[in-house]
Amino acid sequence: MSAFHPYKQGESSKSSRTESPPCPSDSNVPKSIQHAKATKRIRGEIACAECRRLKIRCDKLVPCSTCIKRGCQTLCPNGTIPPGQGGRFVLAATDHLQRKLAKFEARMHSLEDALAIAQATHNNTEPHPLLSHVEEDEYADSQSLNPLTEQENEKQTPSLPDESGTLFVSGNGINRFFGPSGAPESADELDHSYLPPEIINFTRSFPLTPPNFPIASIRRSVESFLPPIERSIALCDTFLENLSWMFNIVSRQLLVSELIPAIYEGNDVCGPHDIALVFIVLAIGVLVDLSIEPYSLEAQHFYHLSRAALVLQPVLTESSIVTVKVLHLMSIYNGLSGQDSNLEQSYALLNLAGQVATKVYWKFGGREVYDRRVYFWNLLAGSLWTCLVTGRPPFISSEFIDCKIPTAEEEAMYQQGEFPIGFGVWGFQASLNCLLPMVRLTLGTKPPSYERAAAPPRSDSDPSDERTAITMRTFVRSHYQHLMLLYLHRGFFTQAMTEHPANPLLSPHRKSVIAAYESACAVLNDTHTQFQRKPLLVTRVWRIWSFAFSAAVIVGTVATRGTHLNLEPRALEQFQLACEVFRGAAETNNRAAKALV
Repeated sequence: MSAFHPYKQGESSKSSRTESPPCPSDSNVPKSIQHAKATKRIRGEIACAECRRLKIRCDKLVPCSTCIKRGCQTLCPNGTIPPGQGGRFVLAATDHLQRKLAKFEARMHSLEDALAIAQATHNNTEPHPLLSHVEEDEYADSQSLNPLTEQENEKQTPSLPDESGTLFVSGNGINRFFGPSGAPESADELDHSYLPPEIINFTRSFPLTPPNFPIASIRRSVESFLPPIERSIALCDTFLENLSWMFNIVSRQLLVSELIPAIYEGNDVCGPHDIALVFIVLAIGVLVDLSIEPYSLEAQHFYHLSRAALVLQPVLTESSIVTVKVLHLMSIYNGLSGQDSNLEQSYALLNLAGQVATKVYWKFGGREVYDRRVYFWNLLAGSLWTCLVTGRPPFISSEFIDCKIPTAEEEAMYQQGEFPIGFGVWGFQASLNCLLPMVRLTLGTKPPSYERAAAPPRSDSDPSDERTAITMRTFVRSHYQHLMLLYLHRGFFTQAMTEHPANPLLSPHRKSVIAAYESACAVLNDTHTQFQRKPLLVTRVWRIWSFAFSAAVIVGTVATRGTHLNLEPRALEQFQLACEVFRGAAETNNRAAKALV
């Protein structure tokens, strides 16, 4: 668990904080008041105990900068240094420890000399076991002592070193991978003990609402953790700028022009699910903020608050379109969080969003109907791609879809002033005409006939007619058909490579071998090119690396088993390209690191 101090309660622009005057001493204060003060210090509401004792300014972080400079950060926020010699300057204790260490070393050497003399008096030419290679053993022991995380310490499992990372396997088969660069590849867990107990209770009970709690006071407590309004707007813009190419779930007009001003002004028109929507956007905005380190704990902070805010209003019985969007964004957050264990939650949350969406009324007029139609087709496309990646059936059946696709005129009208979208009408048409039929073919209970599968999917619209100025949008659009061909033909590709290892091109599935290989090469080339252009953003999107790994497996299979096939481009060159791009991303992305194992 990692320590993290969020924006302090009441620091947002909608509330102010008053600090209680310091008391002369805590010795005569009742324990209940002392406990309350300790809790406030943990939350950063009042100065830490040491700064209060010294009567100096405290920035109320945990640990505060003053305690860090003085070397007593382990005591912050509730511990104090005993008064007396060495109390004002903590580093003076270092000399004392060094003197004790020297004393113990001198005594150790005296005991070793005495042991050596006693060994010699017995005419024993062999050195005593305690005296053999003492210095070397001490050095080796000091080099082998590495700190363990709590989870590793509990498991006590042996590890095997590897140049690509370390794999810990427990006795019951649970495994955990740590890459060579350490922390970025296995995201830290947030210690959310700084949050009020009622918020922690609501977070843990997600998606159900705990009974017999004062909803209004808990809502005020959740809102008190909102960051300054300038920070919120900046994170919303970062979220839209770096992810609008992938989906179009919430508009800038809704976030910046409507929800954020209303929430910060204390407008009761906004419900708990609106607050949850803002918090989850802030969480994803932190994850894709390229100016900070990947997998910042601040993202987990906002995510916990979003979960708590969402269950302030029953999710299953009092849902709306905002509820569906929050669940969908939570699914995306779990996919971007850098924790493999969250991928199951990602699928479950998306499934729940699809189920809740079936209860929502979608037929409105004007801008409202456009926004709802756009979001529905984004939800459908996201669920279909998730099903392809996980191999699970879709939870929205095409036979019951009657939502119309927005027109190009509506898109041009309502997207003014918004961030450029990735797919738009073109993507919706591709989902309807290509993606839906392909999912039915590949994930259906009855295997498709090869004649149907061999026909390449085509979209009725030309992607060159759409705006393609932004590189990420161009990247995903160029991927679309290649990815569909890849998932459509990879099963037949595997069958051909297995049944005809000598020459897969003699298989009845010869077209699938060529189509799967060419599509895989195109996906890898596009990923390599985009990784060179936008390395920080590309490494933080897990689905890019899931697709790239599927492509690399196909290219690697041809490179190891089918070099004699003379397919273009050359398999060995393409496999080297795949290794290069995965090595470059492995420093940040744990999925890319695992692919190198």
